[in-house]
Amino acid sequence: MSRRVPAVVVTVVGLAALAIVGASSPEPEVPVFAESAAPWMPAVLPAGGLTESWFCPGVPATGEEDVGGEVVLANRTDQAVGARVELMSEAGQGPVLEVEVPAGGRSVVDVDAALTGRFVAAVVEVTGGGVVVEQRALHPAGSAVSPCANSTSAEWYFADGFTVGGSVNQIVLSNPFDDRVIVDVTFATADGSRSPAAFQGFPVAPRSVAVLDFGVAGAGAQGEDLLAVSVQAARGRLVAGRAQHFLDGGRLGYTMQLGAPALRDQWWFADGAKGPSVSERFSLYNPTDAEVEVDAIFLGVAEFAEVPTIVVPAQQVVAFDPGTVATLAEGAHSVVFSTLDDPSIVVERAVTRTVDQLPSTTVLLGAPPRADGYVATTWYLAAGVEEPGSGALVVYNVDNSTGTLTVEAIRPEGAAPVPGLEAVPLGPNARVELPLDRPEMAGAMLVVRSSSRIFVERSLPSGVDGGRSASWALPEG
Repeated sequence: MSRRVPAVVVTVVGLAALAIVGASSPEPEVPVFAESAAPWMPAVLPAGGLTESWFCPGVPATGEEDVGGEVVLANRTDQAVGARVELMSEAGQGPVLEVEVPAGGRSVVDVDAALTGRFVAAVVEVTGGGVVVEQRALHPAGSAVSPCANSTSAEWYFADGFTVGGSVNQIVLSNPFDDRVIVDVTFATADGSRSPAAFQGFPVAPRSVAVLDFGVAGAGAQGEDLLAVSVQAARGRLVAGRAQHFLDGGRLGYTMQLGAPALRDQWWFADGAKGPSVSERFSLYNPTDAEVEVDAIFLGVAEFAEVPTIVVPAQQVVAFDPGTVATLAEGAHSVVFSTLDDPSIVVERAVTRTVDQLPSTTVLLGAPPRADGYVATTWYLAAGVEEPGSGALVVYNVDNSTGTLTVEAIRPEGAAPVPGLEAVPLGPNARVELPLDRPEMAGAMLVVRSSSRIFVERSLPSGVDGGRSASWALPEG
């Protein structure tokens, strides 16, 4: 197995810890979907291009009561911007909506009011760019926000699936192009890796959505506490998300998020906690043909917690429970998982918090640095706070130096710091939690600007039984 120098080095509790970080009438321009140079997480790109495209993985849109979804478009520029929103379902291409996003304002597309289906995905084309796009899934078991992708990919990965007690685990595949996409799907459980014939050469029709339900009879993955999935396009590119409805097995709630479009050698998590009312599990998936060794380093803690190297066999998924680390103190923490092997893993975190004896679970894919090691200093939230509440922004400072950060709210009248969140001190390699209870935040795009390189995770109320829904802000880059 090959070795290489990791991208980011952090210092933890005074110890150097390797972590990684025609002439008269010209032909009209034909818009094309933007592609980033290399797969990364959803990011805010420079404005000013011909067309900027966003790919939303899908929201439930069955038409049932309290089930639906939204696409949120937030304009960070001082000029109104036009956008074209194309919806698609399992039945094929749906309506195309023309939307104007006011300067410094937001526009919200009510997806299920325009098209119904088990899931409806969206492609958003923004003239000139400058708009940040996210989706919000609405479900009786809780709401879930997810950034939309900047590009499609030929591969997608999910590490923390769950089908215990009839829990629903659905992979939602959306094909925004005019040609059929063919995918091969493999999954891994605690018992090993499998490639069912029904999931090989699986077609996704042009401009449509396909749903793979791993919790139903015949899918081969019922009652699984640990379920990782790999989607490989044998032909074409697409977008993949995962919807989970937890019904038993110590988990309750609903999540919907993008998969990982590439394997990486490090995954960061800004938020996390160890305590009697919190259950935290990390799922590490290695779909490659070689064994991988992974180091977990806890950050933002008073005392260094020694964690044995985690071995992830080829084509397997393993679970890691921070509660088993005796030297990890109770309380909040951040963490990074890193390997010196070539990019080879995907890591997701499942956190279940118990409030009034009711568990509420949220799952989050880790955040990687960009392939060149870049970590952003500015992060955006299009779907921020609809009303002041109990949510929070959790920020981790990657740098071994003191910094400051400011949270701004962008509105049609301009951008302004949120009172009380101007020049917030940020210690070296430190974690800070910022409340989302300021009235100035409601209904606005939020921007976190820092003098240091940071990761910004948000924890929003799910709307059910005091639960939380985790998602990343979008890095500038």
